[in-house]
Amino acid sequence: GIFIMEEKGLIGLADASEFFVDKNDQKVAGACLTVVMEGTRPLLVEVQALTVPTTLSFPRRVASGIADRRLELLLAVLQKTCKIPLDRHDVFVNVVGGLKISETASDLGVCLAIISSFHNNPLRGLIAISEVGLLGELKTVVNLDKRIKEAKKFGFKKILSVKDAAFVSSILKKGL
Repeated sequence: GIFIMEEKGLIGLADASEFFVDKNDQKVAGACLTVVMEGTRPLLVEVQALTVPTTLSFPRRVASGIADRRLELLLAVLQKTCKIPLDRHDVFVNVVGGLKISETASDLGVCLAIISSFHNNPLRGLIAISEVGLLGELKTVVNLDKRIKEAKKFGFKKILSVKDAAFVSSILKKGL
């Protein structure tokens, strides 16, 4: 279970996804939703990214809620396969609510949040669920159907996964 501390003590959250997601953030560039598994329970989680031009020789890569090395890998994939020039940009990524994601199912969500911030283009009601490989290919994840069902439960219709595209670059060509 997931609990929050209130004046009267710990209170169990009946629906934890509502705690981690603010649908209003989808109207702003740099936010993407994904579905992660906490044990056997799917949770909707918001990933936020901020890209800003820098004059530093080594741009900053700051990750909160995902592994630093994973962020570096995903940035390299975006630069190589999607031709997004992030080598002169600081990149900050945060998983909302203080949640730490260790699984790779959030890779596509992280990538799309970064792309959304870079192009200043809000994603509006999009959920992304897929691992991203070194070649930019989308890979299936465990319990994909269960994750999609959780997203649909909250009224989301635009769900991107390996079922919809083979590569991150093909998603960009189709348009977000």
